[in-house]
Amino acid sequence: MRAPLLALALVATGCASGPVQDLPYYNSAELTPEWLTTEESAAAHTVPAFSLSDQRGEPITESDVNGRVVVASFFFSSCAQVCPILKNELARVQAQYLDDDRLVILSHSVMPEADSQETLARYAELNDIDALRWHLLTGDRAEMYALARDGYFVDVGSTTGDLGGYDLIHTEAVALLDGQGHIRGLYTGTLKLEMDRLLEDIETLLSEQE
Repeated sequence: MRAPLLALALVATGCASGPVQDLPYYNSAELTPEWLTTEESAAAHTVPAFSLSDQRGEPITESDVNGRVVVASFFFSSCAQVCPILKNELARVQAQYLDDDRLVILSHSVMPEADSQETLARYAELNDIDALRWHLLTGDRAEMYALARDGYFVDVGSTTGDLGGYDLIHTEAVALLDGQGHIRGLYTGTLKLEMDRLLEDIETLLSEQE
């Protein structure tokens, strides 16, 4: 199904200079894929600057992932429904790129008050998460929710509810970012077929950035 879409994209951008990229860009919350040329991509949406910390207590900002392919997700450590399945699928990504500095996984906690550095460190140890390849991020709640909503176009819930002030929505969304912070793919992280597609698209991005 991707080939016809790419053909349409080539027609739509026929007047633009430069080749159309193999993977689309996502520029708004409508999540409409757009195939752009290299020149057009300079104006594409990027995930904004952020300042969070990981399971080691180390600060992680956008500068730490610039130039690297990013696989991004949202979770919380005590989740017993969607998150364990998502974690297992992301573990496949970690295993395939364990020795590859070009890729990093960012998992953002949607319950940052509960997911302290110590809590995330225990979670990482129990689940064989390599801190150099897979960062479990916590930090300011308002920043985390704004980053999800306005940066990744992911709905992780509102600010009201009965669970400690949270009305949590279990999101299965996984985003794929290129080295410039553009969203280049969106996947259902609990479906093996979707995550197989993610692994294919990672290779496409890595080849694009060579």
